[in-house]
Parts: sequence; structure tokens; C-alpha cells
Amino acid sequence: MPKLFSQELERLTAAIFTAAGATAQEAAIVSKHLVEANLAGHDSHGVLRIPQYLEAIRSGNIKIGAQPEVISETATTAVVDGRRGFGQVAATEAMRLAIRKARASGIAAVTVRNSNHTGRLASYTLMGAGEGLISIIMVNAGGGGQSMAPFGGISRRLATNPISIAVPSGNCHPLVLDIATSVAPEGKIRAHYLQGKSLPPGWIIDAQGRPSNDPKDFYHPPGGALLPLGGGAGYKGFGLGFMIDILAGALSGAGCCRFEASEPRDGFLILALEIERFTPRKTFHQHVSQLVEYVKSCPPAPGFEEVYVPGEWEFNQERRRRIEGIFVDEPTWQAIAKIAAEHGVSVEVKSEAHHPAH
Repeated sequence: MPKLFSQELERLTAAIFTAAGATAQEAAIVSKHLVEANLAGHDSHGVLRIPQYLEAIRSGNIKIGAQPEVISETATTAVVDGRRGFGQVAATEAMRLAIRKARASGIAAVTVRNSNHTGRLASYTLMGAGEGLISIIMVNAGGGGQSMAPFGGISRRLATNPISIAVPSGNCHPLVLDIATSVAPEGKIRAHYLQGKSLPPGWIIDAQGRPSNDPKDFYHPPGGALLPLGGGAGYKGFGLGFMIDILAGALSGAGCCRFEASEPRDGFLILALEIERFTPRKTFHQHVSQLVEYVKSCPPAPGFEEVYVPGEWEFNQERRRRIEGIFVDEPTWQAIAKIAAEHGVSVEVKSEAHHPAH
């Protein structure tokens, strides 16, 4: 199992995408995004995705060099077409646009359609929080990517439809929520599948609706389904995912889940709020700090060391992994090495954190 510093992993990832035909800008944005996910401890959205994206390039699902296009806009709104390019490129440009509009007008809403896999949503809301804005993003797959059963059902009817909210805290790191509306994102199922590991109970059901901890029951025909967030109260996760399908899919024009399932084409809605248009920034930070302090004062339950607020665990992971390096599991590393070899990219790195695979 190799271990690499983030800069080396990012350079290797960018080199692979560039060799596959991506522009320098695309390679830089996508590689930075994937490694940020690894740094935050969410390996399911990190370099594990390289084979998926390379296959999408080969099949033509990802259009190399496609630049997002603003279809229409007002002072506070915009509609963006991702033109079937990298989702990270479209989302980054859309978030920058939302930030500019919120700065000027106090509030902004930007929708995007016709985009590929968006990746870890926190990367985008943290862009807004880093600029002192409250940021919200929600994503569907334009009617594709159906993987979650509705509450009370056994067949796939929705994508995982994630949502992220980030706010500046006035302290060392922003507060950020990033969740799928299913019990787990599909990427975590993928990670267990590639590593040959069993799933925790309550994540999936098989095609007959029976609980399963075998990821093969999800990926192999006839295919099971992810369960909605909430367990016995899964109607909450299902309801949230259902409404996100409308807000991210119908509003953007990307489309919602339907009988004629299509190739995944992400649609999303971005909201950005300038805090000082509503309340003084100092007052806002005081309220947030008091909330954080109060919640963290709660005695931990048995089996827990402390209470974490949203984004705190990821912040700690990133700080540690930037110093110690990022472990890349063996199946993922072998897949990356194979792709690198096919594109003439060397996987040799010079780092004390790197330990060659055995």
C-alpha cells in the first residue's frame, strides 16, 4: 500500500489526465479536487475515481476541452451548461460565478446542467466559505445514476442526491456539512467492492429487498439498491433526496429520475449568501462560536472520545494527511499504475512518505 504526499499525488494525477488528452486547466482542477477529497479522509471521492474518469473520456461521456457556458443570467441568477465536460470544471466555474454575484448583490443562485460527476461537494461550498459567504450546493444526476430505493421500496428510483452547506466560523476552519441522502454515497460502496470488504449493516439491500453486506449484491446483476439516510426513519433521507432531485434536476433543466433512465449528467443548484446583508459579520461569528462551544461541551457517549461539529473531523484528517501523507489502497494503486503505464506516465515518486507496493 503506497503512501504519497499530497503534492506528489496531485502531480501524478494531473500527468495522467494530461496524457489522456485533458487540457492543463482541466487536469489541474480535477487532480486538485480528487486529492482534496483524499486529504479530507473521503477516499471514496479521491483518486479512486481516476479509472472511472478515464473510461468516461474514452467512451466520450466526458468531452475534453469543453468549457462551461452561461446560457442566461441576471444580477443574482445564472444558468450554466457544463457541455458534457468535467463536473469539477463546471462546478468550480459556477461557484466562482455565484461568489461574484453574491458579493455584488448579497445573494446568488446558479444552476448547472449537462455536467459530469461533480465529486466531493464540500470542495465547492468551502470555496464560498473561504470568501466569507454562506454556500449551499445540491446535486442530482439528471435522471441517471439511479442507485437508491425510496423509503418502503426495494428498487432503484433516485440517485444519491447529495447536499453540502458551508459557513465561515471566524475560527480556524469553516463549518461544513456534506452528505448523501442515501445511507452512504455510492463511492463508499465502490471502495468496499474494490477492496473486497463487507459493507456495514443497513447500507444496501439486494434485488429482492433483503438486507445485505456484500457489495457484489449492489453491482452485479440484477443489482440491489442503496437505502435512504435515516434507517427506520429513512423517509427523511428519501424525502430530502426527492426534493433535491427537483431543485437540482428540474430547476436546472438537467431532468429528474424517470422510467427512461439516462446516462448520468449532473444538474445542480448553488446558493451563496453575503452575511453582512443580513447581520453584522462579527455578530454572526459570535453566534456560531457560541453554538460550537456549547455543542462540543456535551459529554461524549460511550465509545466516543469527543463530539465533533460538521467539518471538524475532515479538517483534522487534512491537517494530519498533509504532514504524514496519503495512503492509497492496493487495488486503487494498481489500477492507477496500469492506467499510467498505458499513457506513458511514470508512477515513480521521490518521497519519504512513499512505500512501494509489495
